Amino acid sequence: MISHNFKPLERSSTLFLKLILLFLSIGILVISGFLLYQITQSDSLGYYRPILVGVLISVFPLLYIFYQAFYLLNNIDKNLSLTDSSVNSLRIIKFCSFLISLMYLIGSPFIFIVAQRDDAPGVVLINLLLIIGPFSVGVFAYILQKLLINAIGYKSENELTI
Repeated sequence: MISHNFKPLERSSTLFLKLILLFLSIGILVISGFLLYQITQSDSLGYYRPILVGVLISVFPLLYIFYQAFYLLNNIDKNLSLTDSSVNSLRIIKFCSFLISLMYLIGSPFIFIVAQRDDAPGVVLINLLLIIGPFSVGVFAYILQKLLINAIGYKSENELTI
């Protein structure tokens, strides 16, 4: 049987994910720059100014998540996915995701007050999505971290038996 080397195909999928991470990071930086400009220059934000500052602060852990995901994809490209550095990247992604959810959860009472004052129920729905989204990413990263730890354990046992 002839074995074909599909290395370019494997790298193309991680390259695609890296490009998505790059474009998402650029988009988030552009939106953050716009928010920063609005926060500093606009007088018509009213009660939404502290909410926008909170959103701007939550960008830092999100960009760090993207950096760790990029690092994890590099490990996959180098065939180093079953290493402690990959587990550490997943641990950081989990922590940052839960941190973002916690930040929006702590800001929820203020967001509810502002939404009630302005009669804007959509703001509450967006807040709930901003709590549930990162939380589910954190749970997924936690599950992947546990699976990766088990896979590393099986790999080390297999190397010892051979």
